[in-house]
Amino acid sequence: MKYVCVFAHPDDEMRCLGTLLRLRDAGHEFAFVTITTGDKGLPYHPPEEQRRAAEIRTVEMQEVASYFDADYISLAREDGFVIEDAELRTDLIRTLRQVGAEVVFTHWTTDYNPDHVLTAKLVTDSALLAPLSSFAPSPGVLAHAPRIWYVDPGLGHGFEATHFVAFGPEHADRKAELIRRHRSQMDVMRELSGGEDYADQMAEQDRFTGRRLLVPHAESFRPCLTDRRIPWPSD
Repeated sequence: MKYVCVFAHPDDEMRCLGTLLRLRDAGHEFAFVTITTGDKGLPYHPPEEQRRAAEIRTVEMQEVASYFDADYISLAREDGFVIEDAELRTDLIRTLRQVGAEVVFTHWTTDYNPDHVLTAKLVTDSALLAPLSSFAPSPGVLAHAPRIWYVDPGLGHGFEATHFVAFGPEHADRKAELIRRHRSQMDVMRELSGGEDYADQMAEQDRFTGRRLLVPHAESFRPCLTDRRIPWPSD
């Protein structure tokens, strides 16, 4: 099975990394797609590093993708200003075909970040059209629309999980290590939070979710319920 993460920015995949690690153990294949390069993502860094934000974050995302032997593709829109238009939808349709997407992880439809919200809609719309050769003509038209799972955005966004993936301490440690490959973003979050980084925050969320299942760690999801993009039990 080909699982594809389509998120707004490099590092957004952190909300399903434990699940990806279990899928990796089961022999599945992956690709990572971001809508932006995260070019505004170094607000507390020196100006010379801010100008290199896209380059820095691309290298970091490639390091994560390499662990999964996966391709990384960015559609290179401007961070913070994603707008769905015909060109962007066409680019994502063609990218889903290029990577052979069967199942997609993406943002929940309500989120704190406008790029996340737009990406959720973009993925939902583009997945429908990827199997239809009359839209965005390109090689590799998919046999069926990719099925979609939405990741948990955290509290405050009306997300009530319906599906859970548990994982143990070894996967939790590996997840933290992979999140910290986004070194620049760990620095940003430590500045914002007064010391914690994203790996710390995700570990706490995973423990909280795990307590609902009486397991050490877990991630939670909701399926897309829109026609033709509903996940199958085998997913």
